[in-house]
Amino acid sequence: MPPAETLTLAAADFALPALDFESVRTLFERLASTSLGRRAVRELAPRAKDDARAALQRVREMQGLVEMRSAPSFAGVTDPLPAFAEARRFHRPFEREEFASLWAFVDACRRLEPWFAERKSDAPAIHALHEGFPNLAPLADALGRALDERGEIKDDASVKLARLRREIRELSNDVEGRLRRIATAAREHLSDGSIHRRGRRLVLAVKTKSQGKVSGIVHDRSQSGETVFVEPREVIEDQNRRAERMADEEHELRRILVELTRHALDAEGAVVLASRRIGELELAAISAAFCTKYGARAVDVAGDDGRAAGLVLRAARHPLLVERLLAGSLEEVVAIDVRLGDEFDLLVVTGPNTGGKTLALKTVGLAACFQRLGLPFPCAEQSRVPLYDGVVCDIGDEQEIAQDLSTFSSHLARIRAGLERAGSNTLFLLDELGGGTDPDEGAALSDALLEFLLERRAPTVATTHLGKLKEFAFRHARAENASAEFDATTLRPRYRLLVGTPGESCALHIAARLGLPKRIVENARARIVRRDAEAQELMRKMRGAREAAERVRKDAEQKLVDLKKSEDEAKTRIQDLEKKRALVEAEAQRGLEERVREARGELKRAFDLLPQLSSKSAVAMRAALETADKHLSGAALSEKRKLFLDGLKKGALVFIPRYKQRCVITKVDRAKETVSVRLGTATLSVPFDEVTWYESL
Repeated sequence: MPPAETLTLAAADFALPALDFESVRTLFERLASTSLGRRAVRELAPRAKDDARAALQRVREMQGLVEMRSAPSFAGVTDPLPAFAEARRFHRPFEREEFASLWAFVDACRRLEPWFAERKSDAPAIHALHEGFPNLAPLADALGRALDERGEIKDDASVKLARLRREIRELSNDVEGRLRRIATAAREHLSDGSIHRRGRRLVLAVKTKSQGKVSGIVHDRSQSGETVFVEPREVIEDQNRRAERMADEEHELRRILVELTRHALDAEGAVVLASRRIGELELAAISAAFCTKYGARAVDVAGDDGRAAGLVLRAARHPLLVERLLAGSLEEVVAIDVRLGDEFDLLVVTGPNTGGKTLALKTVGLAACFQRLGLPFPCAEQSRVPLYDGVVCDIGDEQEIAQDLSTFSSHLARIRAGLERAGSNTLFLLDELGGGTDPDEGAALSDALLEFLLERRAPTVATTHLGKLKEFAFRHARAENASAEFDATTLRPRYRLLVGTPGESCALHIAARLGLPKRIVENARARIVRRDAEAQELMRKMRGAREAAERVRKDAEQKLVDLKKSEDEAKTRIQDLEKKRALVEAEAQRGLEERVREARGELKRAFDLLPQLSSKSAVAMRAALETADKHLSGAALSEKRKLFLDGLKKGALVFIPRYKQRCVITKVDRAKETVSVRLGTATLSVPFDEVTWYESL
């Protein structure tokens, strides 16, 4: 089925502004090759689930087509919709350049039709865009009759226009001929011998001092004042007739434009639908280009393969950081691995307040939004992301001055609005949870909030620098700790996310490294209230156990990836062998068919010689020949070949060895045992014997 044409979700439900999506959108917009593609990117919004799946599949298929050099050409594709908006807004007919744009779009749709027809087997999701494609032929016929390729109205757009233009040409030629004769006779009085135009009048450039030598109407003067532009009296009457015809021409052109505009407005629904479909096609091409440039992929939808339905990001990178890397303003982008929703629903990320935690949040949130937008994301194989119904995002600590809210109040206001949607399919991203207020109260409130989200099974990633929240994951089975790795020696974040390991704030260590007086640091260390030794030791052991379990899990995951890769390679080898076996079988079949045809030719010649034999001998020989012919007929076709020939139909693809090309069948004539195929712009008739389903060994 083609994608839903109108169903979109509220962008606000996915917190796109908080995740810097507008900046990321420009990366896609730069890859568009047409104005229609740029609009498709600008209008991107979260999709219905099936539509998002279809969009992701189109990206995968387009990548394959690009690799096979079978991607579509968007030459001539323009965005036709602004013309409709302007015409309705100002209650006016289309301008000629707007008709040129519309005609180019309709013509591009026509040229893409055979490309779509050939995609049924190798790109079914892309082919589905053409199912129910609107019929633009009536509009194309109307535009084609009236306009040329530049959008100019043709002479034969109407009988009246053809007559008026013919009369204008005749009058113009007559006037120009007479002006040349006048110019020749009065050349010593002219500034130059050329014919000039002033308005709709043809005039001569006469020297001001000789103005009386060429009688007529002065239409203009040069800036220097040395030349006047005169319409000689001899051509005034013909020029009046010419001007009348030109005015009539303008009226007729206006009438034709109004009529064409009526045709266009009647077909507006079809044009809108076609532009959406072609826009989706270019969006897939843009996404494929994004994959190539940014190392992205169309991520699998979690749960669709029957396996776990949680989020798994492997080697995920924020697109804006990849862009900076490509631009040379960044030396390295550290990829992160994140899991959520399978073994645990809540991930508490702790550690120094250095920016690594917020970056991890934005990367996860953007990946979730990209999935619902049907866009590829920079990450590695084996990644999967659910189609969340929404993203609640509380990132940043800026004060809401307009609402007179403090930083803490601002956090609470954003979180409160999202709690109404809390559920198993809404992703929560909470940055610096418990910040902006008293640490003890902030920790207590955050603890209660996280418990509420756990009860609702809401997938949540929360960052904090409050040490007390590290204990939360130890007390709840569906919660896990993580830390943003930090280099205590260089005092710089490493940006890697370590799941299963709570982070350390390193505040005193950082203070010492930055040169704060030793006395102050030691005094602060002595004032820290430590947990009792038993509790601290228990947490240390639990942390060690979780770290070990995480290492085992990562090793197992990597082994699964390697196993899957080996399995895929084995399948590919099996498929290659099967293909070669089929090709060898087909070659043998074709060789057999050639020999059978030759033998049957010899049989025919033997039948032709029967009259030369005696009656008794002829009867015996005919019986023998007919038996041989029967056996040859049975040997001529394998079952596979019969099925292939029986299945020939319009729109199917066949390979023609003579031309070494795969071609689309346009007609099947079973009586003559021929097929008509399209080869480039030509249509050829080819016998059944010369078509096959395989290409070559």
